Amino acid sequence: MLFRYILNRYVLGFFCLVAIAFLLITFTGQDRMTLSPVERVIKDVTTPVEKGVTTIVYSISNTVKSVFTIGSIKDENKQLRERVLSLEAENNLLREYEYQNLRLRELLQFKDTVVKDYNMVSASVVARNPSNWFRTITVNRGENDGVAKNMAVVTSKGLVGRVINVSATSAEVLLIIDSSCAVGSLIQINRIPGVVEGKADNSGMLKMIHLSKEAPVKDKQIVISSGLGGIFPKGLPIGTVTEIHLESNGLVKYAIVRPFVDFNELEEVLVIRNVPVVNEAAPDDKGGA
Repeated sequence: MLFRYILNRYVLGFFCLVAIAFLLITFTGQDRMTLSPVERVIKDVTTPVEKGVTTIVYSISNTVKSVFTIGSIKDENKQLRERVLSLEAENNLLREYEYQNLRLRELLQFKDTVVKDYNMVSASVVARNPSNWFRTITVNRGENDGVAKNMAVVTSKGLVGRVINVSATSAEVLLIIDSSCAVGSLIQINRIPGVVEGKADNSGMLKMIHLSKEAPVKDKQIVISSGLGGIFPKGLPIGTVTEIHLESNGLVKYAIVRPFVDFNELEEVLVIRNVPVVNEAAPDDKGGA
């Protein structure tokens, strides 16, 4: 009897739940403008849960996608880095061509104006002598290009030096800042003669000697080549006077000259292959001035 009683109660409860569910389905299945109080409660409870679940699902999905695409991203980044390096190299090369073009244009203008009557050949500096005994450079022109010993070498800034040794394809140039190199010179504004030689202290400065005590030599005056000696053409810019000093004997003075050419940045030069001889006695025969 007890078992039948319990079974009847469960059966009755089940049919009651079915009836309630049917009523709810019937009631909520109709088109309505508002939700019932029960639906509102359920909606308020389930909406945050649904939002959180959706967020988690999207996050997991994005993570999975990232894991699968990270390999391709690394490859793409590597390609981009290689492309950047390639473009930087091309940029530097183009910039170097631009700078070289500007230097060559200056040399060409110098050739067409200052030394247009001379036969010249352009050359590139290929080596420098690191020794403290001689200040020299090596250029990539030699006997095959008509270069010979004692030919003058210049840039668009001014006088560089003279050729002292020649091979078939190269030549060694003694710079005017070497103490063994001497150049017949003039103060441009008043034509005061002298001889310019490199200072022995390897400072890169020049010294204009054999100036009389009364010679009107002043600071900032320009010094040019005199053309005496038949090596260096007349009128080539050499440098600017920066100091004037009396010699120890008190009878003559000398001037310190800052050269126009920056010898640390020499890259292209011109070798003058013929120089008209000035028929005057040289002020000094040191170094073939």
